[in-house]
Amino acid sequence: MSESTTWLPQPAQTAGFGVRVLAYLVDGIILSIFGGAFPYLVIPNETSVAVGQQVTTTASGSVLVSLIYFVIFWSSLGRGRTLGMRLLKLRVVREDSMAPPGVIDAFVRWIGLWVSFVLCFAGVIWVAFDSRHQGWHDKLAKTLVLHT
Repeated sequence: MSESTTWLPQPAQTAGFGVRVLAYLVDGIILSIFGGAFPYLVIPNETSVAVGQQVTTTASGSVLVSLIYFVIFWSSLGRGRTLGMRLLKLRVVREDSMAPPGVIDAFVRWIGLWVSFVLCFAGVIWVAFDSRHQGWHDKLAKTLVLHT
């Protein structure tokens, strides 16, 4: 007599604070290389522009690079994984479908991440204390970060 074994699906394992910070650090290094150089390569550098205005132009160029990077990679276009997340085997998924978020959800998540940073990183630190390891940006966009 043979017995059939059916394995129940395992619950998704959410990524904790430490591994997510490491992924952001990798992404930060990548963005500092490309985001730091991008404004100088693309935005004209006029010598007649005041120093304060040039800093604003460079900062806005870096924010634009960050927006494009995270929205593309977090969305289904990048399969929910930034380069740092790929290295550490993480991915962003929607809570309801476990599929990568769409572009709009990835944009909402990016806005939430910036709000979390501006408020003394409180929304990011929240990941360490939340039972599902969700930051404010995850809760806002209804996403989870999982180990793959």
